[in-house]
Amino acid sequence: MLSCLVQCSIAQEIPMFIGTYTHAGSQGIYLYMFDMNTGDATMYSSTASEHPSFLARSAKGDMLYAVNEIGDTTASLSSFTFDGDALSFVDAIPTDGASPCHVAVSKRHPLAVVSNYGGGSLSVYRLDKNGGIEQIQHIQQEGAGPNKERQEASHVHSAFFSPDEHRVYVQNLGTDKVTIYRLDKTNDDYRLVEESYLSTPAGGGPRHLVFDENGQNMYVLLEMAAKIAHYENVDGNWALVDTVSINEDGFEGDNGAAEIKRSADGKFLYASNRGDANTITLFAIDNSGKLERKKVYATGGEGPRNFNISPDGRFLLVANQQTNNITIFERSQETGELKDTGKQIEVSTPVCIVF
Repeated sequence: MLSCLVQCSIAQEIPMFIGTYTHAGSQGIYLYMFDMNTGDATMYSSTASEHPSFLARSAKGDMLYAVNEIGDTTASLSSFTFDGDALSFVDAIPTDGASPCHVAVSKRHPLAVVSNYGGGSLSVYRLDKNGGIEQIQHIQQEGAGPNKERQEASHVHSAFFSPDEHRVYVQNLGTDKVTIYRLDKTNDDYRLVEESYLSTPAGGGPRHLVFDENGQNMYVLLEMAAKIAHYENVDGNWALVDTVSINEDGFEGDNGAAEIKRSADGKFLYASNRGDANTITLFAIDNSGKLERKKVYATGGEGPRNFNISPDGRFLLVANQQTNNITIFERSQETGELKDTGKQIEVSTPVCIVF
């Protein structure tokens, strides 16, 4: 078989991994070849894994990590090597919390942080260069929020390393808090130490966030409110600047904001909303970091969970979990605007897209 790496050099194709839920016929993790010239995606291989919902790739690209989002004590973090052709399972270790829904892998340190939504906790792992995983810390968060149905307890939804990777920001949907941990290193030992926290707008439910390149602006996606809370770093402290809706004016219906990403050039930001909206919204970012909502697009499916922008910035792909399809948009790098290419990837319950 002609290797994936050889194909990449011939046709400008790059590997693309899709995480799924496996209760409806999915095999697990799917590897596609994505053509950055045409926007076409070709199925290459699949790897068996139970509910590998959220994925993260190592900085070198030779490792892939997946949370196995199981709602009990068998939930785990799995590691796979990638040789350019296929994934090979290496290790799996419990997350010590139910329903892990996010994994963040450091670019500078041999670390991964897993968010346990059901368990309301986060787990920190040391990553061996050969794929081995060792848990080095487990942090239980406590609390609740005003929404008695969704915020009855702690629900840790994501963790992101700051741009300089000196800190880890942890979003808790259940408590309306972003907790900031300092990353301490003594010799080869790492530890997260709680430094401070932000209280996000009550009942909003912080889910994911993005920073600008220098860490001066932070944008927190509020799942339940379908809004973005924009914070600015002022003399070392985060100040809430604005809160903007990702919905069109006049929208009425259930919200379920899911993903937020910034374009590599720092000029645009995108956010998806599930519920009754099934949309992805484009924002322009001005020189001060302020957001301006420009356009709201239908995602061509239902339950737009995760989305990702191709490394060259020319395409944006949206995983519509409820309709088992990924919509491929062409993206203008000048205006940020999206155009549906009419091309779809059919895959069972897509949850996460990683290049």
